[in-house]
Amino acid sequence: MEHFFTWNYLIAIYLFLAGLSAGSAVISSIGEIVNKADERVRRIGAYLAPFPVMLGLACLVLDLHRPLNFYKVLIHYNPTSVMSWGAFFLLVFPIAALAYAGLVYWNINGTIRKVCTWLELILGVAVGIYAGLLLSAIYANPVWSNSIIAVLFFVSAISTGLCLIIIGGKIWDQTEEFLRGFIPEELLPQAKSLNFDDVITRNLLTIDITVILVELLVISTLIISYALQPTGYMALGAIITGGYYLLFWIGLILLGLIAPLTLGIMELQNRFDHSTSVLISWAEPVMVLFGGFILRYVIVYGGEIVYPILTFYK
Repeated sequence: MEHFFTWNYLIAIYLFLAGLSAGSAVISSIGEIVNKADERVRRIGAYLAPFPVMLGLACLVLDLHRPLNFYKVLIHYNPTSVMSWGAFFLLVFPIAALAYAGLVYWNINGTIRKVCTWLELILGVAVGIYAGLLLSAIYANPVWSNSIIAVLFFVSAISTGLCLIIIGGKIWDQTEEFLRGFIPEELLPQAKSLNFDDVITRNLLTIDITVILVELLVISTLIISYALQPTGYMALGAIITGGYYLLFWIGLILLGLIAPLTLGIMELQNRFDHSTSVLISWAEPVMVLFGGFILRYVIVYGGEIVYPILTFYK
């Protein structure tokens, strides 16, 4: 019997990219509201937030059997439907994020910027938890019907968004110099260096270590929750003890969480020489991003192998 999946890797990519945008948006907007985060962190977070989710939406449309009909989901709303609310958030968020990024880039202050900052935060949180809420609303699925998944996806979004900002802070000046060549000079604001120094990078690394620990705690809670449910053995068998258990334990837990956590702590303790430290400063955020994708891949595919309504057989 051949097993086909209705939701494939494009859905996992979409969920991952939406999380990147949500995390970047939340970090940037909170930094703006409390006025505590370094300006470079706020700016790079704002600049990066709109684009991953836009690419993710393209993956979502490509996954549809009739991609040209995707607009129907956006114009037919059901206030009691999680999917309808998600479609609304996904439609409005990129627009708001682009507007906020423009206000930040051109240094436009005032009431409109404050409104967009709060809108960026609210929509970022909504997009960050929406996918988990959508999955948990599928009550018959032992893997997905767990509200802890929404919390897990949001925590992962913060961690991966933070790591995207860390990577952006390493190469932003070079990237912006290239991009400015395509914009008329009269429309460009004064160039400002946004590349991170060691102090900012270490501060962000400290925050990410904390978020990783929280993520491990949430995953532990999810496993315990599965074990306590009557049909939890099916969920455990799909992603913890069988099915996709190798991706879960090696891809997510070991390479995506434990390894970057360990490397980050050692980096903060100055255990590496300079050349090794430079390599680790790239490896740690990249591994977290890898783990963020594996998390969504395992949850999506793990849910499908135990839920025949979303699969078909040949």
